[in-house]
Amino acid sequence: MLTINNISKSFFHRKILENLSFKVKRGDTIALLGKNGIGKSTLLRILGKISQPDVGDILYKNSSIYKEKASVRKGMLYLGHDVGLYPSLSVIDNIKFACTVHGVKVKENSILNTLNQLGLSKRIDDQIKIFSKGMLQSLKYALADLIEWDILFFDEPFSSLDLKRRKIAQDYINQWTSKSKTMIFATHDPEWGLSYCSRILLLDDCKIKIDQKTTQTEINQITKTLQ
Repeated sequence: MLTINNISKSFFHRKILENLSFKVKRGDTIALLGKNGIGKSTLLRILGKISQPDVGDILYKNSSIYKEKASVRKGMLYLGHDVGLYPSLSVIDNIKFACTVHGVKVKENSILNTLNQLGLSKRIDDQIKIFSKGMLQSLKYALADLIEWDILFFDEPFSSLDLKRRKIAQDYINQWTSKSKTMIFATHDPEWGLSYCSRILLLDDCKIKIDQKTTQTEINQITKTLQ
């Protein structure tokens, strides 16, 4: 589904990623692990074409996401640290706009049902600039629930969520997993990655040091590498 060929990236002459190559198969649920500042978010941004590598290419369904027109990226959804919505717009208007951008027609009842599941149905007319970080994080799950995608790139899926909202978020991830959806999560939580993801990619020293199915990976090995 996704083929990464010899990706490298530097910032101010400092190497962040060096000659990375790997493949993502349909149905993979990948935990992208590594120490803080090691390049997890940078790699995820490159995979979602939010950022561009210095060299290398990425093929999505056999088409280059960097050399072909934007239409070849249909089915890709990137959710980063920032919710990527408009602060001065209401929740409902933001979601309608985001769905339109992604070419998805969604009935208002579907939006309301999703917001209700996320505990946001009473705030649909509020401008999101007054939302807490946890509420903005929950909005990302609303987008992922309402927008059709074939592969999801999600940076720190539980950031700023309290226990109740984290459980709701995990329920969504479990639903997507049961449907064999393809997902890559950048996370600093190796225990969660080993428990809920089918594959681990561990970044260290600008390279992928571990690429294994979670059934073959010991948590002690991952934790030791992250120390």
